[in-house]
Amino acid sequence: MGKIAKTTACINKAVTGLGIVALALLPLIVFYDVTARYLFNAPTIWATEISIYLLQLLVFLPMGLLLSENAHIRSTLLTDKLPPGIRHILHLLSLVLVALLAGCITWLGWKLTAHSWNYSQVSATLLAIPLWIPNALIPLGGLLLLVSALGGLIDPNSKHQ
Repeated sequence: MGKIAKTTACINKAVTGLGIVALALLPLIVFYDVTARYLFNAPTIWATEISIYLLQLLVFLPMGLLLSENAHIRSTLLTDKLPPGIRHILHLLSLVLVALLAGCITWLGWKLTAHSWNYSQVSATLLAIPLWIPNALIPLGGLLLLVSALGGLIDPNSKHQ
């Protein structure tokens, strides 16, 4: 296994761990918020915001992992009927398009994060979380997706199919 593949595997393990923690915390936070709001008439000021940030983490960070594990949802009704050579060409074309999209996500997400940092933007809640923190999930997820797409183009023995 090459150095890039080892690094990617290590990052994917970290992303999986973060995802597990976020997925475990999310229902607990929502349950707490609903219980506090409706049983005790004491709504929280933080649960909705933190839940949104956890959802953002769950959407953006695993994109590269899902691509590298070939776990994205896709329709293969037409491609299954094509000869293997054409199927392979279409797969490579899709990886190129994913890499281009991931590059755009990374670039624009970076601009958003830098803007949030430069102008010291904070959330409009009592928590006042610096917005560069959740915004940084966008370019980070885009970068992980880009690396995964490029890895699928470079390594013919990867799990990409």
